[in-house]
Amino acid sequence: MKNVLILTDFSPCSRNAAQYAINFLKNETCSFYVLHVHKSGTFTMDDLMSSATANVYESILKAEKQRLQTFKDELEQSSQNEKHQFDSILDYNSFIEATHKIIEEKNIDLLVAGYNGVSNAAEILFGSHTLSIIRRINCTTLIIPSAIKFQSPTSMLLPLDAKDAVQSEAFATILNTAKLHHMQTHILRVYEKEMTGDRYDESYLIKHFKEVNYSYHVIQNVPLEHVKTCYMQLHSIDMIGLIVQKESVFERLFKHSSTTEISKALKKPLLVVHV
Repeated sequence: MKNVLILTDFSPCSRNAAQYAINFLKNETCSFYVLHVHKSGTFTMDDLMSSATANVYESILKAEKQRLQTFKDELEQSSQNEKHQFDSILDYNSFIEATHKIIEEKNIDLLVAGYNGVSNAAEILFGSHTLSIIRRINCTTLIIPSAIKFQSPTSMLLPLDAKDAVQSEAFATILNTAKLHHMQTHILRVYEKEMTGDRYDESYLIKHFKEVNYSYHVIQNVPLEHVKTCYMQLHSIDMIGLIVQKESVFERLFKHSSTTEISKALKKPLLVVHV
């Protein structure tokens, strides 16, 4: 059983991400938890001491609970998959705190979030939350850009910098996902300067991932973000796998950290695994 946490703010972006995840995981037995975090900051404690304001707040919560229940029911209806079960969770903490708490409580294996950085103020906020999750939450995460509609992915790009080890659990998680979904994996080992020392990636890959359909390339003296951009122009890529650590590939691939710049760069689903 795979435990999957779907984050939603009820925007088209988050709804699309949920539908993508359901289709992507159609052959796996999954328990989906649909999480909406209520933004309570507009009410102070003094406000809630007022019975009138408290009643308004309770009405808002009731409406959000109903909206979340309806969304969960819609996902169940669209899935119609005996391998899938759904539950909904409404939380009142900060976005990151609530997400972290549910990951711990429900033993979440995969976190799902949408990303749209430029369409409107609400989705800019949700997009910034998604980026915060990548940087601050240690959980395998599937990020779906709003413009991506589900088609079974057949290829994945996996860029590695000099620090990323093919012997790591994070690397194995990405390649095993590619194997499960029959994706060809394009592994790019990128040295932004001249390669120094010995590395035995290929012998390790042959020994441990012989059942994975992959290609392996070493590129030197080229910035990582340029390699990624050029390679995707020359090859059909449906998903990007990223190993995230401090000073990570993510930061260099999307080095212009403004919402607008990142949203322009995020054109394919990202499977993010933390070290």
